[in-house]
Amino acid sequence: MGTIRFADLRDITMAYELDGPDSAPVVCLNHCFCADHRFWDVHLPAFEGFRVLRYDTRGHGQTSAPTGPYTLSMLADDTANLLDHLGIKQVHFAGVSMGGMIGQTLALEHSERLESLALINTTPEYSDAQKVLWRERAEVVLNNGIDAVQAALMERWFTDEAIANNHPGYLYINDVASKFRPESFDAVTAAMCELNTTARLRHIQVPTLVVAAPDDPGVPPELSETLARNIPNAELHWLTPARHLATLEHAGTFNELMRGFLAEVAA
Repeated sequence: MGTIRFADLRDITMAYELDGPDSAPVVCLNHCFCADHRFWDVHLPAFEGFRVLRYDTRGHGQTSAPTGPYTLSMLADDTANLLDHLGIKQVHFAGVSMGGMIGQTLALEHSERLESLALINTTPEYSDAQKVLWRERAEVVLNNGIDAVQAALMERWFTDEAIANNHPGYLYINDVASKFRPESFDAVTAAMCELNTTARLRHIQVPTLVVAAPDDPGVPPELSETLARNIPNAELHWLTPARHLATLEHAGTFNELMRGFLAEVAA
């Protein structure tokens, strides 16, 4: 792991780490909601030999948290602006959950920046009921703090065994989420609730890896299958037993999947 650096990008200062050989292909990694760039610590072995760019999304970690609401286009633009700042033309992008929503948006709105895409425990759309649930959660968090919803979120994101056994992935997410700003919770979930890429997935033209969990309460299996079926050059792999943050409980398996995918698309 390297040193945190900061980039001034229009209306935010973005925290990021950039490590690996200067001449190597760049992998850009985006974390899930309520986390930060450290989400990827356990997955770094998958990217050996690559130049690895990790950053804290707007409203997360050490990146600025301007007043919301945010949009997915705004969050994708932040990524493109960071690449411009660093002089990076193209990347292999991987995003988890919220990060996968940003990845889909990048692929549709900044397609020239991507060489490949990995969509992990993410969805192309939310149902009306899910949107209502996220906005209700945001209202609760604004009024009562993240403590009011944190335990319920952890139970959706991790298996009972991971929670009971204090799995390292659970301990990390539980800790970082406990520090998440209520205003950011509201601003970012507003962006997530506008998600609807299903009708446009056919326009994603880069090789795509879809990783999902059949028991993910936030992403029904049929929506993971929709991603893989509607993106022309996509492959789908399942991780189980797991809930929403499946890769943290199956780091070794995911790392092998990611290594194999990158060996094909970055050869």
